Amino acid sequence: MLRFVCGRFQSGIRRYATSIDRFRNIGIIAHIDAGKTTTTERMLYCAGKIKRIGDVDSGDTVTDFLPQERDRGITIQSAAISFQWHDSSRDNSPRVINLIDTPGHADFIFEVIRSLKVLDGAVLILDGVAGVEAQTEKLWRYSRNIPKICFVNKMDRVGAGFSKTLKELTYKTDRRCVVVNFPYFEQTNQSEDPVFCGVIDVINMKLLKWDTKANSPDAVTVVDLLKLNDSDNAKVEAIKSRESMVEILGELDDVFVQEFFDGPSEGNSLKVSPQVLNKSIRKLTIANELTPVLAGASFKNVGIQPLLDGIIQYLPSPLEARLPEVNPKDIPVVHDPKVGALINKQNNLCVALAFKVTHDQIRGLMVFVRIYSGVLNSGNTVMNTTTGEKFRIGKLVIMQADQAQEVKSLSPGQIGVLTGATITNKVATGDTIISHSIKKDGIRSFGEKESQLKVNAIQIPPPVFSVIVEPKSLGNKKLIEDALKEITMEDPSLHVIIDEETGQTVLNGMGQLHLEIAKFRLVNEMKVPVDFGKIAVSYKETLEVPTEVVTFKDERGFHFSLSVESFEKDTINIEERNGASCFSVDNDENYLIIEGFQDRLQKSNWAYQIPIRNFVTTILSSAMASLQSAGKVGHLPLYSCAVRLKKDWDFPLDLQSPAELLSITRSLITEALQTVDVSNYTLLEPVMDAHISVPQNDIGTVMQDLCSARTATISSLDDENVSSSDKLMELESQSKHLYYPTDSTLGTAKIQDDKLKTIHAICPLKEMVTYSSKLRSLTKGRGELHMDYKGMSKVSQERIPDILQEL
Repeated sequence: MLRFVCGRFQSGIRRYATSIDRFRNIGIIAHIDAGKTTTTERMLYCAGKIKRIGDVDSGDTVTDFLPQERDRGITIQSAAISFQWHDSSRDNSPRVINLIDTPGHADFIFEVIRSLKVLDGAVLILDGVAGVEAQTEKLWRYSRNIPKICFVNKMDRVGAGFSKTLKELTYKTDRRCVVVNFPYFEQTNQSEDPVFCGVIDVINMKLLKWDTKANSPDAVTVVDLLKLNDSDNAKVEAIKSRESMVEILGELDDVFVQEFFDGPSEGNSLKVSPQVLNKSIRKLTIANELTPVLAGASFKNVGIQPLLDGIIQYLPSPLEARLPEVNPKDIPVVHDPKVGALINKQNNLCVALAFKVTHDQIRGLMVFVRIYSGVLNSGNTVMNTTTGEKFRIGKLVIMQADQAQEVKSLSPGQIGVLTGATITNKVATGDTIISHSIKKDGIRSFGEKESQLKVNAIQIPPPVFSVIVEPKSLGNKKLIEDALKEITMEDPSLHVIIDEETGQTVLNGMGQLHLEIAKFRLVNEMKVPVDFGKIAVSYKETLEVPTEVVTFKDERGFHFSLSVESFEKDTINIEERNGASCFSVDNDENYLIIEGFQDRLQKSNWAYQIPIRNFVTTILSSAMASLQSAGKVGHLPLYSCAVRLKKDWDFPLDLQSPAELLSITRSLITEALQTVDVSNYTLLEPVMDAHISVPQNDIGTVMQDLCSARTATISSLDDENVSSSDKLMELESQSKHLYYPTDSTLGTAKIQDDKLKTIHAICPLKEMVTYSSKLRSLTKGRGELHMDYKGMSKVSQERIPDILQEL
């Protein structure tokens, strides 16, 4: 759930005065415990948004304010806050940073996915000790299309290595990087080892030193490196880094090369102005060709102001951001320098994505939207292109920390909120909303293409854990249904299945912690009298052979023939080339194939009273519901199956209600499934792509346990040490011209991960639920586990009886 940290409404209606080019919509992403929330807290303090710095361990940070977050010391729900920052190297006008602090735990990856859909840039925070971790690589893949800057955090910790982390970043992400600043260490009388206390600014050739004892980000001293002796190590390293920066920019930016040789610098890297360097880095970052890298220690308040400057300097405004992904694909999207995206050549078309729906105890339903084109005005009639429903919106609000400011309109690039009773049950997460930018009822002036438009579709990962939810008494059933509807509307990665035969309600989620938090909300926040079963792995079934074709036909004009078969998503294009159309719903890997549908889509061929959209929605909902408990091995949901409606389908032209279509479809699917013997149903289980980092001495023990006790399949064994000989040549080609400053602390620190190996294995989720504690035991606490959902896999015959008994 995305939370805008908010309080009371401000009185009066205002227009947002800041121009579009001064916005930065950015997210903070990182592996868990890399320091996202700590960094966010320091940013807010430096920007004057808060007067006191909160602490994650103390449970008093601004963005982590839920009881479960403060108790556990982790971010559970993405939190957004807006603040202003003056970048002294540009003009004096402040920029507005709309910042989203995202969770790092793998169970809440959907929070990150949907946040990235509405962001123009991101700050990837790296742990300077742990380096590039498995979740870091995953986040990089999810954000691959978004310009990023990297912040190597925790440089004050023993074993932290800036260049070590930079090498890992370059090697594991295959991205060109440029060092904007790097750590500065100073020898003190209090410590035998050098102490991290500042950063060396390569752009401005300055040394920024913080007084870490003062415990304030403002206690900083600026030293001009060019005035130091030529033998000073800080100056030497800075010059090498500046020369490296110039070479990298020269290779990627032809305009920079021309300015470098023909401009005032006359080919001298030290004479290139900061403005020229920043301009080139900004252009390449926005083009996603280069990633600026900075250093700091957020807990020690070191490096925060340069990071804020970097956000303004290098990340795009909404006018410079990538164009949104639009479906249908033939709808043109072009860039307009004044308004950003121009969709379908419609100057007055407003397109917004509802990326979050939440219920506030005071304000009621709140729908968070990102505006991609046009202007959304309060009181306008809008259309939800997912449902086709038109409705009038009420007040528009911009959330800014402890204030909710009512506005007349939302412009391109802005993130705002729809409120009011008129939007209840009208919008869900991921829906696209369109409106006319000028006319209140101008939605009627748009055509069929606009009514089908979908922008930046949000893909929901499949849930892999489940828990049975039961009312404490039959009288509480309706209360539970309403609460589950609300909680799944807010978090679509939670999925509810109702077994019509047994009457059981099953709540599915991304992981054990995900479901634990959902249980806590139902009981403690919503006060629902409910009992829960044991959290378990979600199993499915599938068909090994297609069913027979079954038919319903009567004298009124109904004619439906269908079958059910296993189906792979990759074959959708083949079906569509053959004139069929494929449909599915969120959180479901099953499909509806309607043969001959593309011909019927032509208005001249659709003579039925029931609208096309209603026809599809009815058949689809009936098909998906019928497959939810249709398995014969364990009465489980079918997975990766398709209901195929044959092309000779028909129904009465004057049919006004789709209710009969619903019952006919369901009866036919049940009949079709009966034609397949139980021996042709297969039990499926979720399997995980596991990355296990272990010391070299423990490899044999860990691999034996994985293969024997966990029934895992080993994919590969990799050396984590980037400096190993077999990786140096590849690293050198990827990091051409990049200078790695000396890691002055690594020589004195005891680095334990030099001989770490990573085991890549495919493992059944059931066998890995409690594996973390076993791994710690096998490796004396040094082993680390990270898992990603890989898919569903057939269960071996010998394991089926045990699983069925558990179910």
